[in-house]
Amino acid sequence: MADLAYPADLTDGTVRLRPWTPGDLPCIEQAATDPRIPENTSVPARYSPEEGLAFIHRQHQRLTSGQGVSLAISHHATGEALGLVILQPRPQSGVAGLGYWVVPAARRHGLASRAVGLMTEWALGRYARIEAWVEPGNDASRYVLAENGFQCEGVLRSFLVIGPRRADMLVYSRIRD
Repeated sequence: MADLAYPADLTDGTVRLRPWTPGDLPCIEQAATDPRIPENTSVPARYSPEEGLAFIHRQHQRLTSGQGVSLAISHHATGEALGLVILQPRPQSGVAGLGYWVVPAARRHGLASRAVGLMTEWALGRYARIEAWVEPGNDASRYVLAENGFQCEGVLRSFLVIGPRRADMLVYSRIRD
């Protein structure tokens, strides 16, 4: 397993990936309003400042416990948090899972694609394989992954429990060249 640490400075001039701060509570509040984000993540479904701070604490705990690196997707110029990108080691040696979301008001501006690209390039310096699981109907996420060189490998049928249902997942991966 690769050593987990926050990257020094991941930015492309439009987005910056950085550790979460208490100033990011507005992002978490916005994320809580999207029914899909809390259903698939640890974002609180009922936002309060206390729940938002607990979310931030969990993101930092992921690093210290070895569960992964969770970073805020922020606007490079303003520092405003607009989403999340996370990398989590899988049980298989040299493999990590990638996850991401962007608040509804910031979608359709290429932020997820930029963040996935930055995190993937950084991660491939540490892992041989980066994979992401996406529901078949999530065309936006499928586009983000394809745009960043991920290839769809197949369907994991009835693979994850999401809310009250079981869901199929498409497996996408990118490997070190």
